[in-house]
Amino acid sequence: MRAVPRHGLGLTVVLALGLFSAGPTYAADEHKAELLVEVVHASDSGSSVDPPLVAMKDAFTKSGFMYKSYHRLSREKVTLRKGQPHEIRLPNERLAKLTFEGMKAGSAQIKAEVKPIQTTYTLGKAGSVFLQAGAHSGGMLILVLSPTS
Repeated sequence: MRAVPRHGLGLTVVLALGLFSAGPTYAADEHKAELLVEVVHASDSGSSVDPPLVAMKDAFTKSGFMYKSYHRLSREKVTLRKGQPHEIRLPNERLAKLTFEGMKAGSAQIKAEVKPIQTTYTLGKAGSVFLQAGAHSGGMLILVLSPTS
């Protein structure tokens, strides 16, 4: 894991917890992947944290990402079809594109793009990937990708 500058704009992956081929893997399906996509707003406005985000805030704090307030703006279950981009319009008018690229060693390969950054992540059956999705309302948007249970 990398320490993250508090307000660094160039970093795509904030941190990954339990994701890289450790533990259980996806059921083998070469044509689609289901995941939970959440948009979280982290800021220094106030100090409230949505209860489901307390563990995320604690993990971020340990990694040097020091915002005080975390609020979930949206949460949706998404089915990605191999090679077909799924677009998510973010509150800061940016566009996130997620594409399922296939399976590798039982884990889903997900290409994520929030311009100008594009990279591929490995999603197993546990943990989440957090992507910085740009500035918003005095804070930062975080795109959270998790396998569905």
